[in-house]
Amino acid sequence: MESARQELEFQAGKFLPDFHVYMLEEQGVPVGFCSLIPIDGSTVELHDLFIEPLHIGKGYGKELWDYAVNLARGLGFSKLVLTADPNAEAFYARQGAVRIGEKASPVHSGRALPIMEYILIS
Repeated sequence: MESARQELEFQAGKFLPDFHVYMLEEQGVPVGFCSLIPIDGSTVELHDLFIEPLHIGKGYGKELWDYAVNLARGLGFSKLVLTADPNAEAFYARQGAVRIGEKASPVHSGRALPIMEYILIS
């Protein structure tokens, strides 16, 4: 989790009452987390999906993705949007998210972050 500290401190004001945060643990040890924040009545943002680097490749990212998607559907949203780390874009694409644009990183000058969308209803 230490590797996400700078990003989380930079965005400390994002924690609002409707902000849903879920921690994934393995035998009581945190291995990752995800968060959702409503944008409007139909769209929710997957604001974070983070897996501790030692636990990448063990299926935890997929587990958190599935949890977030099912929660968003259960809350009545029809679309999920996210801003991906460029290294995670392929993961989100495998889940069915599509790139709809990009934006500049607020932390790393000159770095473009993919903006992706996933439709929750069929």
